[in-house]
Amino acid sequence: MRRPLVQVYIRFELNIHPVILMGCAFAGMALGCASAFPFDRNGSYLFLSWRPQVTSDKVFGFWTATYIATALLGVAVCVVYINLEESVYYWDFAAYFNTFNREGALLVKSPLEWLSHVGISIERDDYSAAILVPLMPFYLLFGGSRLSYMASIVAVYFVPTILVIARMSYVEAVSATSPSRGWFAVWIAVFLYTPFWAATLRGLPDIAGCFALATGTWILWKSKFLTREPVISAMSAGACLWLAFMLRRWYAYSVMGVAISAAFFCLLLVAKDRDFPALRKAMLGGICAIAVILGSAWNFQLPLIARILGTSYGDLYSGYRTDLVTQLGEMASRLSCLNWLLVLVGLCLSVARGNRFVMFCAVASVLTFFLFTRTQDPERHHSMPMFLWLFPAYAQAIVAIVSVPALRARWSTAVIAVAAGLAFLGTFFPIGRQLLSPVSVVFAKEATLPLHLDNLPEYRRLIADLTSKMGPEDRFSVFASGSVLSDSLLFGMDRNLLPYVGWSCQVDSRDQFVPEALKSRYAVVTDRPVTHLQWGAQLCVTMPNQYIFEGKGIGAAYKRIAAYQLSGGVAGYLYERMRPVSKVEIDALYSEFKKKYPHWTAPE
Repeated sequence: MRRPLVQVYIRFELNIHPVILMGCAFAGMALGCASAFPFDRNGSYLFLSWRPQVTSDKVFGFWTATYIATALLGVAVCVVYINLEESVYYWDFAAYFNTFNREGALLVKSPLEWLSHVGISIERDDYSAAILVPLMPFYLLFGGSRLSYMASIVAVYFVPTILVIARMSYVEAVSATSPSRGWFAVWIAVFLYTPFWAATLRGLPDIAGCFALATGTWILWKSKFLTREPVISAMSAGACLWLAFMLRRWYAYSVMGVAISAAFFCLLLVAKDRDFPALRKAMLGGICAIAVILGSAWNFQLPLIARILGTSYGDLYSGYRTDLVTQLGEMASRLSCLNWLLVLVGLCLSVARGNRFVMFCAVASVLTFFLFTRTQDPERHHSMPMFLWLFPAYAQAIVAIVSVPALRARWSTAVIAVAAGLAFLGTFFPIGRQLLSPVSVVFAKEATLPLHLDNLPEYRRLIADLTSKMGPEDRFSVFASGSVLSDSLLFGMDRNLLPYVGWSCQVDSRDQFVPEALKSRYAVVTDRPVTHLQWGAQLCVTMPNQYIFEGKGIGAAYKRIAAYQLSGGVAGYLYERMRPVSKVEIDALYSEFKKKYPHWTAPE
């Protein structure tokens, strides 16, 4: 049956135009931020205030030099970090890295096919390839190495994001009556801000959404929450917020958080000034912003939106959700105690001085946290927008310290640089964490050390045994799901294993048990069970692992044929299935599952 013309036209739009639109959006954000960068709230040039006249060429030169210096330092950090890693990447640490190489290879092979593929990915995929589009020049120039991939994230997303949030925070922290001081200290602090680096060094490009959020936040603030030029400001802010969601869908919570915070502070502003015409303008702006967000999502992401609306993510990711105390502890562990103290000091100073920008951002951060944690605990990448909006408070404290008349700005900056540097070293590098362990308050409790596996030869022996024993029709299943062992880790070490993987469950609430895994000829299990979530959230891993290891129930069908000493003192074992697992044995396994999941049904 022939499709209506309108459907064909929409398909063309989805395949081609999202890429062009995204490029225009990024260019618009960059130009908007760059045009505003050099001036404070009074229009004075912030960083070269000793010059009587500053030309646009000098402004451009200043920010170009700042960008290049920051990018080179960022790439240098990546070089050191990658050289300390063992190139064993799995799960989210490998997902976008592998996609980076696939998209790059497709771009080289057929640019038109690549454009079409990106459009479809934006339309349908949870892990959209759109976030990798601006990174493709690095693939074309430098290839698909881990360093090329990491350098592209740093140069394209990380550096613009930290410069934007640093500039915003500095402008609002500097008093309108005192001289501008402390920019260098703020730059050091934002460059060494551990929450931004933690996800980036793990190979996650999610900081791209923070660039869009930061720009949208600035537009909302400078337009006085859409009361100035409401239509243009709303369209710009709406485009930025939609772009954040389009790049990574979970940014929807951050978009809601900043929108609610903006509405709250707008109402406060209107109530204070009794400016009801401004309220009408804000309402008009809000309608325009919502129209831009919904219209863009409808036009470019309708299948994805339909799937999101039909999915209960609270149930799907319940295995990833703990209690509020644990969630707050996880968030607290991503900044050092000293940095948290500076954030609290900055918040107190902002309240005392009436710095509403800091309070607006802090409320957005808190709202995002509570909205997101209704679904799951925030991982490193999920917490980035929350820490993005806490940075203005951090910068407020730094500027206040550097601007104290009794202290030399140079020495204050040096102290701040040392404190930030120690936090960075202790969080990301083993030697730094070891040396600073007596004063652990200076670095984050949650370490993001280079990926490392003890006894790497034992992993290679396991892979060699699997490769040598399996025939073309054989499969293997891994009943382990953590940083010590998983199927993703094994085929990450040897891509030739991928066709032989018998996929098994990893998370109860998301996957449920996969009975086909019991048809695999070989099974890999561990002693002790390897999991990565709270106890009880991965019964589909731990129970088959236990039965096979102990040789009871389904384990009676298996015979141990090899043993391995894996990382962290965990013992690994390779089993061969000697006969089919019986229906009685499968029913006995499901009877245990049903004690927690009554709706799970055994296969017929």
